[in-house]
Amino acid sequence: MAEKLTNRAKQALATKNKIYTCAVHLMNQHGYENITVEQIAKKANVSIGTFYHYFESKFDLLVETYRLGDLFFQENVPEILGRNGTCIQKVIDYFLLYAQLSLNEGIEKTCTLYVPSNKMFLTQGRAMQDLLNDILQCGQKNNEISKELSPDQITGKLFIAARGVIFDWCLHDGHSDLMAEMSDIINRLTDSYCTMKDFDSDTNP
Repeated sequence: MAEKLTNRAKQALATKNKIYTCAVHLMNQHGYENITVEQIAKKANVSIGTFYHYFESKFDLLVETYRLGDLFFQENVPEILGRNGTCIQKVIDYFLLYAQLSLNEGIEKTCTLYVPSNKMFLTQGRAMQDLLNDILQCGQKNNEISKELSPDQITGKLFIAARGVIFDWCLHDGHSDLMAEMSDIINRLTDSYCTMKDFDSDTNP
């Protein structure tokens, strides 16, 4: 059972969220590289010292994006996906939610994240990855997913594809249909891991 926050803790969380929200707004208006800590503090109506109390640097705002994404997948996505449905459908729905995060963040901020210098994509053991591993592990247990690769390996390959779809969306300045492209690419890729496809080809004349 989660501990009840004190009024002081609630106020601190509200201040941190306000700074983050204002920063995202400025990023989407002007781009990450074109805004300063001073501008963010002014937008949030806090002092620069208060900004640095919650974030060590401007880059920490991007780190916060990953933390919030992991938190969303950890706390909300299992319930959204539910217990019913095939493993393949859950994987597709999972990555549609992943794509929706980028839509929610906006094209400017997403373009800031999807660059080769951002090594946070390589971080292992995140809640997002753990959840997908669990889905794939269950799929292998139920003989829906081939066991040629481990859940970890399949997770890695699916994320490579998903990041590529989002990067392509960034290249098109947000004008391509991100959700449709994500659904198509992940559907095709997960189909290659589906054991039922092999079964059908063996039984059909």
